[in-house]
Amino acid sequence: MESKIKELITKLYDDNGIVRLKARLELIEIGKPVIDFFIGLQYAKEHQVRWEVLKTLSQLAVPESIPILVNALENEDLDVRWLAAHGLIQIGKDSIKPVLEALEGNQDSKYLREGVHHVLVGLKNKHSFDDEYGMIKMLEQYSSQSKLSITAKLILSNGKK
Repeated sequence: MESKIKELITKLYDDNGIVRLKARLELIEIGKPVIDFFIGLQYAKEHQVRWEVLKTLSQLAVPESIPILVNALENEDLDVRWLAAHGLIQIGKDSIKPVLEALEGNQDSKYLREGVHHVLVGLKNKHSFDDEYGMIKMLEQYSSQSKLSITAKLILSNGKK
């Protein structure tokens, strides 16, 4: 299985989009075992590789991929960040705690704040997040870091998922 995954990952570097698509679809078929191979690829120099990794993970939509997806919310490429947020939304409630913890640890990151906003709005629209503390509005208004941190801690301490 490992050699097959490595072979498919090599195809994610191909210039031909059809080759990459076929490899991605096969990786999705394999499922969770590919996640461990994607840990380093989230930082690949090649944009298309990062994009294919995040597209695969967003389509897998399994909780095991949350750490990679959360990290990708800070990627320099908007489309990669969007795929990461989409994947976290697809995973659902299990994404709430990790995105809030990431935000609490790095509130200065514009990309992360935008990504967390995207995720929370998407989860709220799916009725998977009850924004009783107004976190979404705070993110829209770029509220102070201390207010965001206190609210994130409050949500986390109350076990909101």
